Amino acid sequence: MWILRFKTSNNNGATQLSSSISTLLHEVQAHYSTKSTQKHPISEPHFMVDYLVNSLGFSTDQAVSASTKVSHLKSTQNPESVIDFFKQCGLDKTQIKNIVCFTPKILTTSVDKILQPKFRVFQELGLSGSVLEKLVKQSPTYSSNRLGSNVDYLKKLLNSDEKVSKVIYRSWWMLSTNFAQKLSANMLVLEKYGLPNDKIETILLRNPGCLLQSPEWLESTIKRVEPVLGIPRNSPRFVDGIEIIISLSKLTLETKFGVFRSFGWTDSEIFTMVKALPFCVRRSEAKIQVSLNFFMNELGYTAQYLATHPKLLVYSLEKRVMPRNKVLEILKEKKLLKNNFSLCSVVAFSEVNFVKDFVAPYHEFVPHLLEAYTNATGQSSH
Repeated sequence: MWILRFKTSNNNGATQLSSSISTLLHEVQAHYSTKSTQKHPISEPHFMVDYLVNSLGFSTDQAVSASTKVSHLKSTQNPESVIDFFKQCGLDKTQIKNIVCFTPKILTTSVDKILQPKFRVFQELGLSGSVLEKLVKQSPTYSSNRLGSNVDYLKKLLNSDEKVSKVIYRSWWMLSTNFAQKLSANMLVLEKYGLPNDKIETILLRNPGCLLQSPEWLESTIKRVEPVLGIPRNSPRFVDGIEIIISLSKLTLETKFGVFRSFGWTDSEIFTMVKALPFCVRRSEAKIQVSLNFFMNELGYTAQYLATHPKLLVYSLEKRVMPRNKVLEILKEKKLLKNNFSLCSVVAFSEVNFVKDFVAPYHEFVPHLLEAYTNATGQSSH
């Protein structure tokens, strides 16, 4: 507290007053400036900021954010060990950066006790590249013991490292759960409905997550396949039907069916198509509409024909169906084809075989056919 006493009776007093006020203001400013500095000291950036910027190419903001998760580190010794280990396992700098960005605390992990046992399991399965990156990002969520036991269970079930890798790639998160019990219970449900082992394996490979739901949910899903899609249990497409029911809501399915009905399809024709190739309804409503418009309004195909030739509806219209149809029209117009090939049979050819059988042999008769076809499909003719 400053107390100021002054006299104002003469000029000297005024001068003293001015001097006293100036001194007072200086002291007050210095006092609060010191207090402010004490309250908000300027801290040096954590040493990990420079390390992440220099070693992995982090931006300063990324490095600052990551360093807050590992602020207890006293040196770069462990982070260096982790990064060196990742490099030895075949991960490149970008992949390592992505991993550390996603889970900075992995830099504090013990290489010998934690990372090596997990990587041993991954490498035995032949996992590498982006798949390995994805698994490493999530690795803090599961223990080495659980990882090992889960992979062993899948190996016994599938008898193939390649198949186990596919399951893990599709549903890496299941490695952090104790899924054996749920999986076993759901396999019993599938067996109850007459699905043989190879079909059960197909479901596990395509959509492993659905087998980790409750058995009650799976059973109710299976029961909907026949009434909703018209696919009986003994159909080889029943497994596909299960996938459709799992992936598409009742409202979405009804909306897609509505597109077919708007082109004059009957429910019987829709069911005929779905029973033959359920994945027809996986396409978006917009793509279904464009395809139906092309086949029915431009080419004059009937709903009955398309329902019994559903593959036409799943091929890319722009890159496969329309270019090949154009080639077919040109060859028929010039009467160059010996056989009367249908568009349905022609679109089923592989790209190599189509060019070999329908484009290359007619180069002399239609000089620009190959160029026109490759341009239409977005390829290069060279």
